[in-house]
Amino acid sequence: MSNSFNDRQLIEISTKQIEDIVDPQYTVIVGSRADGVSFKVDIGRVCYTNRENDSGHSRDKTKSYITGLVDESTLSIERVEWLRRYLREILQKGLRDETVRGYLHNLRYFFDFCDFEGSKPLTLDDLASNYKYYQINLYQKARLSGAKSISTTTLYDKLNTARDFIKIAYNLSDIDILSIIPKHRHMGHNSKERDSSLEDFKNFLQTCITYFNEFSYAILNKIYPIPITLAKSSSNDYYWDSTRKYGIKKLPNCFYNSGEPLPFNEVKNALSNYYNCEHTKKDFYKNTLINNRNTWINENLDSRKIYAYNLCTYCFYYIYLSFTAANIQPTLDLKISDLNLENLGLSTFAKKHKYRAGRQIEFSAPSHLKRYLIQYLKLREWVDNLHLLGDCQEYLFVRIGEHRQLKRFARSSVSSIDDNTPLFKGVKRVTARDIRNLCAEYYIKHSKGNLSLVARKLNNSLTTVAKSYTSIDIESQAIEMNHYHEKMITAVLRSNRTNEQTISIKTSTNYDTEKIPAGSCSNLSDNDPVKALGFNNEAPNPSCATFESCLFCEFFAIHIDFEDIHKLLSLKEALLKSSMIRDDPEYHLLSIEPSLFRIDEIINILKGKDNRVIELVDDAEQKIKMQIYNEYWDEHINFLTVASESNRKSLSL
Repeated sequence: MSNSFNDRQLIEISTKQIEDIVDPQYTVIVGSRADGVSFKVDIGRVCYTNRENDSGHSRDKTKSYITGLVDESTLSIERVEWLRRYLREILQKGLRDETVRGYLHNLRYFFDFCDFEGSKPLTLDDLASNYKYYQINLYQKARLSGAKSISTTTLYDKLNTARDFIKIAYNLSDIDILSIIPKHRHMGHNSKERDSSLEDFKNFLQTCITYFNEFSYAILNKIYPIPITLAKSSSNDYYWDSTRKYGIKKLPNCFYNSGEPLPFNEVKNALSNYYNCEHTKKDFYKNTLINNRNTWINENLDSRKIYAYNLCTYCFYYIYLSFTAANIQPTLDLKISDLNLENLGLSTFAKKHKYRAGRQIEFSAPSHLKRYLIQYLKLREWVDNLHLLGDCQEYLFVRIGEHRQLKRFARSSVSSIDDNTPLFKGVKRVTARDIRNLCAEYYIKHSKGNLSLVARKLNNSLTTVAKSYTSIDIESQAIEMNHYHEKMITAVLRSNRTNEQTISIKTSTNYDTEKIPAGSCSNLSDNDPVKALGFNNEAPNPSCATFESCLFCEFFAIHIDFEDIHKLLSLKEALLKSSMIRDDPEYHLLSIEPSLFRIDEIINILKGKDNRVIELVDDAEQKIKMQIYNEYWDEHINFLTVASESNRKSLSL
């Protein structure tokens, strides 16, 4: 190392302090990455033609910024002026900090090539000459394979940054710079077909919805181990206990309704599938089902709960993207204060600045997103009450990071969930880009090719929509997408349950229950009504004063006879009549559909008993068609029919 190399004065300037750039040669630009972590870029060092090939770094313990030494005698006045113009130009554009960081890193990369492999340029001709060799060098790297290779996007970004710097440094017009350095054509990924099929998207989204419901419910209600529904499995006896490779176990009939494990002797047979010796089984029972469960219930945070919360954030992130078709970064930039829940499903419910486009964009989504958003906000309230370190509490998407600090959720955060988890085994991860492509195909189809409407929904320009989304053959895919949306609403959104599994019903041929208008009630001890296992927080709360809510009660029962089946179908007719009078799709979806779905589910369960029950159901359905209802519901239905006719006549007038 030359004896002439020395430290130099450093002046830290944020990306917002444009007027403070007085001495570019001392400048270190300071900003924040997308995940909230701060960064520093020593860009002023490129003003010295002789310097150490060390870009600078922060000490882990002191956090002080250390940069490479320079030969102060090689300070170039020309480069000082070039850098002053360039910094003022890019900082006044209001770009994202991370975008500025990318430009500065690319610029340092260019000057490192010029000064360590080139001719240390100080004139326009020298810059143009070095650029040509720089371009050849990058082309060669783009043709390589392995760690030293660069992508076509990286190639374009590096060349474009260097070209823009030269243009700004010498205040050249578009025609002037074109005559000196032709613009590199970007052969990016616009024409690349998506990697995921619609079926992949369906499975991935369904899995995210299921795990979000199950894990968020377990966190907020202190349930451990967590009962889960594995993808492509019909069993509801699986439980998650840790992030380990074998952290998912099938444990049928091992827990009381309260979630407390049964005595060891009643559990050990199920553990035989995972452990050979009695001692190991007892260790698992004691450590996991007893000690870890007590920790989960009684302590605010442990490693399992951290993973569960981060998993919920991961799943909700993809649920949000699926319903809004939003850009990634504006989504991650959302703050809780940006949301207007009252408008969700009706109009724009949030707005955010899109730095790349230089304008504000709007978020809209169907009302089905509201229930998931409300549940996620409950999780956010839970994590805020932990008072963890970190300064990102205002953001919607946050994760719990190292040292139990609260950090912003970023694009790179998905890898911490994706890697080595058995939860998504057999489920293809669908990228945010593919989700957006699938949504675009759906919008194009159902807007009958109206690109203006599609551009507004996607917050893109007409040119971008035409270029990026209309070249795909979408006819069959869009039809399938529409079918899937209908299926998803039916199977998940209106069912008010934690998964797609059928929720059983008490059936009896004995008259040991109390008759009620919806069927029968097995609660003969005047206990408080309780929601049946399998229904989530959005399901109606059972109340003895509201008979349709009995359908969701643990004590609800059906006698396998004509009377109770006839009651159930008469109740269904009353609900349909009530919905017709209300004539409110939102009310129907949230208040009527869950009960209708439950009635149909119960009828299907009964039909599966034997042919005799099928005949009873057929007889009851025939009575309903003849407008012969159960005596309790007959008066209600007649009243609703008259009210419906009255409404229809008043509307016609």
